[in-house]
Amino acid sequence: MVIGKQELTRALNAPDEEMRLQALHQLVDAEPQLIAELCFKAFGDESWRVRKEAIALFLRQPASRDKAGEVAGLLYAEENAGLRNAAVEILTRLGRVALPVLFEQAASPDHDVRKFVVDILGDIGDENAVPALITALGDEDSNVRAAAAENIGKLKAAAGVPALLDAMQHPDLLLQFTILDALSRIGAPVDAARLICFRQEKLLRKALVDCLGAVGDASAAGELVECLNDSMRNVREAATLALGRFAERFPQATRDALRSVDPGPLASSLSAYLADGGSPQLKQAAIRILGWLAVADVALPLLDLLDDEFLQRDCLQALGEIARVQPAALLQIWDEVDNRHRASLAYVFAEADCQAALPQLKAALTSEHPQLQRMAAYTLGKLGRPEVLPELAAALLQGAADVQESAAQALIDLGALFPRQTLAEVAPILQSDDTLQRRLAVTVLGRLTDASISEQLCLALKDPDAEVRRAAVRAFESRDAGDFLGSILLALTDEDAEVRCTAAEILGRQHGDDVLAGLELALRDEDLWVRCAALRSLGRQGGERARRLVESACVDTLGMVSITALETLVDMIGSQACEQLVAALDHPDQEVVTAVLNLLSSCEDDQWLAGRIDTLINHPYWAVRSHFARLAVQLLGEQAAGILRQRLQTETEDLVRQQLEDLLGGLEG
Repeated sequence: MVIGKQELTRALNAPDEEMRLQALHQLVDAEPQLIAELCFKAFGDESWRVRKEAIALFLRQPASRDKAGEVAGLLYAEENAGLRNAAVEILTRLGRVALPVLFEQAASPDHDVRKFVVDILGDIGDENAVPALITALGDEDSNVRAAAAENIGKLKAAAGVPALLDAMQHPDLLLQFTILDALSRIGAPVDAARLICFRQEKLLRKALVDCLGAVGDASAAGELVECLNDSMRNVREAATLALGRFAERFPQATRDALRSVDPGPLASSLSAYLADGGSPQLKQAAIRILGWLAVADVALPLLDLLDDEFLQRDCLQALGEIARVQPAALLQIWDEVDNRHRASLAYVFAEADCQAALPQLKAALTSEHPQLQRMAAYTLGKLGRPEVLPELAAALLQGAADVQESAAQALIDLGALFPRQTLAEVAPILQSDDTLQRRLAVTVLGRLTDASISEQLCLALKDPDAEVRRAAVRAFESRDAGDFLGSILLALTDEDAEVRCTAAEILGRQHGDDVLAGLELALRDEDLWVRCAALRSLGRQGGERARRLVESACVDTLGMVSITALETLVDMIGSQACEQLVAALDHPDQEVVTAVLNLLSSCEDDQWLAGRIDTLINHPYWAVRSHFARLAVQLLGEQAAGILRQRLQTETEDLVRQQLEDLLGGLEG
């Protein structure tokens, strides 16, 4: 039943909100002209629910795009705020369509309308609005000017930066404040001199500091540092945060500016932020600045903050800055702090390359505090001094397990610089009765470049402990084993599978009949991973004998071995392996068949396909059927449609059925 205009109008005037909402619902099927007329009436309703419903109904009408001018006229309804708000929402949601009307209304004699227009342009977010917003910066009304600056910032319009800087000359504090915020939001670099001239205006100080930190050029560094001692706390805090951001862009200018002031009072002021309940970000910025000031007095508070995960990294960096400038000051507090803090200082000494800390670190190696021992060993490895090699070797023999690991790493670090001295200290440890000590010694020796190390490693290949032998054979992965080939071949008979596997991999880089004989032996190994490693090494060998050995493994009953052999054969002879690949399609392991299909997909000769279609599309394993269906489409194109349709008639696996339907849909499409 179609309800007439009078009934709808009467309902929209009803005192009951629900009746008015119901009238709008009934208006949906009315004539477009009537919908527009009554919607305009409802735009001014006292109920926000009615207004929202009317706006939504109006915007669903195609004709709404042609009525932007009429909607803009509602902005003049001074007596009805709801009507104005409805107009703002509609024009905003119309977007670019409304721009011509808004540009026209931007010159309205009504300052309230001009303010509405500026805000709408900002909410639409179209860059074409920027010229109109720039013009509005010179409006006679202060609210319009401030809104223009705010919305240029909202659009992040770099094109508006020159006009914003020029508008700063207007003696309107609201405008100036808003411009500073807008410049920060835009993020485009600004000549700091254009802004620093406003430093005397106290009401602008914080906003000025925020802006300089975000967009000021290098010349702003001095002003930001000066503001760290401002008489107003909010300005000091803003300067601390701003300088932290500023330093990311201009680190050297920041350091130079900080070096030009007395660090004592400034450090005292910044240190106060570390103890109070200020924001983590403020503490973080203060810590960074304290590090650049390199004032030793703040070292203890920084050490106490290391338990805070958010601040830990910045505290360590700040302590490192102090250690580089005043190492003696940090060494002086070494005796004043507990072992936990000493461990942190040891790390700082490593980062700062603090050679003066050598005596304290050597003594720390014999501490009863494991964390301090570990960090002392780490740092001694980083400082690169050969005279500490005996102490590190002793720590490898006497420390707890994790300390031994750290000492071994330090010996590796020093071994890169002093291989012969390191060998002299570590080689005797190979005779230790302790398995861990021998394994760590082998690990250290394996990283040394001295040629004589290989003899020591060969001896370690006969160690009674498998972990030691594993470390020894792994060491040959990074060195030429040519002169010690016999030891590697012997490792193929080791009782530990990992040792045999690594030996087989190493042989891939060697050549000769003995190598091939060793790999042939490894192909009969009881461990499948040893056989796979041998196959990959045979592939790197090349040659007729190696190819025949790989071919013999293509029919291995273990799927992984068979797959490795087939992949290796393809790497060796390419498409000439097609015959062996096709034969492997009869392998009982579905993973082998799937892998073979992958290999055959890149085979130049697809003659194999004709005789295998029925077997593969009806394979007992659904994964094979699925894989072959994709391959058939790849190789046969539209000719595969019949094969897929026939299988679809009997397919019972849901996943395969769905795939067949998708493939057929793609072919038909």
